[in-house]
Order: sequence, then structure tokens, then C-alpha cells
Amino acid sequence: MKPLIFLAAAMITAPVFSFELIGLSLKDIQGSNAVMAEPVPEMVPGSEDALDGQFISDKSAPFYTVTTARTNVCSDGQKLSAADKKPWVEYQRKNGFETAWKDDSHQDETATGKVNAIEVPYVVVPRNHRELLRKKAEVCVVATGKCVKAEVREIGPAFGEVSVAVMMGLGLNAHPDYGRHNGKVTYKFYK
Repeated sequence: MKPLIFLAAAMITAPVFSFELIGLSLKDIQGSNAVMAEPVPEMVPGSEDALDGQFISDKSAPFYTVTTARTNVCSDGQKLSAADKKPWVEYQRKNGFETAWKDDSHQDETATGKVNAIEVPYVVVPRNHRELLRKKAEVCVVATGKCVKAEVREIGPAFGEVSVAVMMGLGLNAHPDYGRHNGKVTYKFYK
């Protein structure tokens, strides 16, 4: 019984002199004058928070977030030549997608003018969210374990439409007619 009492007493008194937690000793903490630092949240690799950190570490939290269940391709912005389309053709072939470019709904300008939908990652926002275009918000588009940095460049009927460049960045079928993602996509808007 005596060895157990001695061991218990040693465990109680030893940390006062040798144990430190974030620069504070156990004696300081027991004195109740100590202010403990808030733990820094750890980002789990592959999580949306980790992706946001890779995307834009100098920004505060997003001021607007929306999630859609389906995302379609937008190729509006300018008439593209065969040379402009070459990166898209190579991407589609490499990933086993259809490569014939045909887009009956194409417009040669976006709400912000001419833009190459293959080179510029952009998102379409609904008319009732036009202020996102005026604020020149940066967007983190998160899906399939990836995050693509994008701009707001087009006005449309609803959320859930992104440029060819965004779809390619997410590793999805970027075909202008039937390229789509039937799954969760989160759009996080930053100032």
C-alpha cells in the first residue's frame, strides 16, 4: 500500500515543476490566473476547409456560400477557333469523353464581355444575385475533392453553371452540350 501512496504523491507534485502546456505550468493553470490560447483548428487533407486554405489563405471566411446538386457547362464568352479549342480536345480525349464541339446555345459574350471559357475559370450567377458580379467576388468551386479558383463573369437563370475551364479543373466532362456533374458542388464567394 505504501508504494501506491508514494506513486500517487509523485504524480501530483511532479508536474508542477516539469509539465508545461502552451507555455504555462500546471501551477499557473491551477492558480486560475492563466489564459489558455485557443487551439488552432486543424484542416483535414481533402476536406473543404483544407481546399479553401489551398485556394485563398489570405481571405476571411466566405461572405456567401451555396451548394447545388447538379452543375452544367457554360461555354459563353467568345467564338473559339480550333487553336482555342485544342486544350479542351486534348483534355476530353485523355479522359475518355466525347470530343466533338457543338454548342447551339453559345453566346459570343458574357455579362462582362469577351472571355475564353477554356482558359478562364468562371461561374454563372442568377439575375437576383447580380451583386456578386458587381462586387467582383472570387469564388472557390469545390467538388470531387478539388477546389478551383474562379471569377463571376456571367448572369443566368440559376446557380449551377460553370465555364469549361472550371469543369476541366475539377476533372469532369467539360463538353459544352452535355458536360455536367450530377453531384454536390459548393460555391464559396470571397470579397
